[in-house]
Amino acid sequence: MVLSYRAAATYDWFKKREQELHHEASQNDGKLALHDLWRLSYYKQPYLLLQSDEAILERFRDVFMNGLDLNHKGQIMPTPMLANDNRLGRLFTEIIEETNWRGILTKDSMSEGLEQLNAYFSDGTPPGVKMFEGRAEVKGDWLVKFSKKQYIKDAFHHGRLRISPASEYAKGSHLRAVKDLETARPYKLKAFTEAMDGETSVKFQGHALPIEKGTVDLKFMMDDYFLFCTCTDISRRMPTDFEADAALIIKDKKAFIDRLRKAFTQQYPDWEFLEGNVYYYDPFNDIPKDMNQEFWKHISFSYQKEHRCVLRRRRKEEVELKAFFVELGSLEDISEMVLHR
Repeated sequence: MVLSYRAAATYDWFKKREQELHHEASQNDGKLALHDLWRLSYYKQPYLLLQSDEAILERFRDVFMNGLDLNHKGQIMPTPMLANDNRLGRLFTEIIEETNWRGILTKDSMSEGLEQLNAYFSDGTPPGVKMFEGRAEVKGDWLVKFSKKQYIKDAFHHGRLRISPASEYAKGSHLRAVKDLETARPYKLKAFTEAMDGETSVKFQGHALPIEKGTVDLKFMMDDYFLFCTCTDISRRMPTDFEADAALIIKDKKAFIDRLRKAFTQQYPDWEFLEGNVYYYDPFNDIPKDMNQEFWKHISFSYQKEHRCVLRRRRKEEVELKAFFVELGSLEDISEMVLHR
């Protein structure tokens, strides 16, 4: 494969740094600092090297914006990037390598991320901070539902919930809060080594798929399904992201899910009910091996800490799904209502 001058020079530099880190490890009983281990792994296979500057900047924003959060004092604080097997820390180290050699991190290139941060403070103190004043975090295995006041009041007093098909969740909310069609999961299989060897396609499940910019684009498609989303923790970003001015804190998760399961199956007795926390996948480093793709969501949303209740068909049907309501009865015994003043 013919690389641009800049990319070729960078690739050579990566190979040189790989050798230097191997030598450094040999002088230290085979040990390296964690961030250098991540660099070494990336230098061996710099799978982002052939991606466009635009794709690199989008990935930087995806990782960087999930490394920040709003605390209970309304301060922007870093999140623990070493949680969940150091995932964000490793991805951040890799993307910094890419932005450094390209020289593309500027105020203009970061305008989307800055716009999202500024949106939280557009009216002074962020709404999510005001809403949860005096409360640092949830206690126990609770769930938090963000919405408009009238819907939260309906849920609290009557257990009335609107259940939407996943196909309703498409582009259109605050910046990146709701981005992709919920019935599609895009992936990028790494094919950097093959591209460097001059190959133009790879075999995947019996098909020859084209290599573009060092990856093979895949899209895992699903039938439409019903979806009810909550968070496993208080998020002071969510009220702004979803234009919510109220929240329902569900303090007895098991009782709530049991009631919801019963209501779902009464209306759709032949459908399958599932619930669980969302796994935030990285399109470059995860492949769709889990058949429950309803619980996989792009890593750019990992700050949301989402829990899902899903109702899906057991067999394929050509039926357009429409939103419906369930009535669980009062949730006052198992929940708390929080309203933005």
